[in-house]
Amino acid sequence: MADYEDYKPFKIVSVLQGAKTFNIDSVYDASKYITEQWPEEEHGPKYLNCLEILLKCFEGGCTAAVARVAFVEAAREAGIYVEPMQRPPSTGKLQRWGKKRTLARDRRPR
Repeated sequence: MADYEDYKPFKIVSVLQGAKTFNIDSVYDASKYITEQWPEEEHGPKYLNCLEILLKCFEGGCTAAVARVAFVEAAREAGIYVEPMQRPPSTGKLQRWGKKRTLARDRRPR
């Protein structure tokens, strides 16, 4: 039985094609989508590059993150809508960077 790591997981990519949404989260899913669901007339240079990178990734020649970028670029070239990554939910805490300013009331003697 194949382990999930064999599928080379990456951050999820939501692809909208027609009325369907496809959630691609691995090199395996990307290669299956690109060979079975891709529009026939949209085989440009980034599509061919993506196929090559997906095969290299299965062989261990590149990372899943590289394959994800190639897939997203090929989809954009083909005019397939790729949903941008959602922001992570807020923790409710604001984080300030840099020096903390003291207010005049904090400098007054008590």
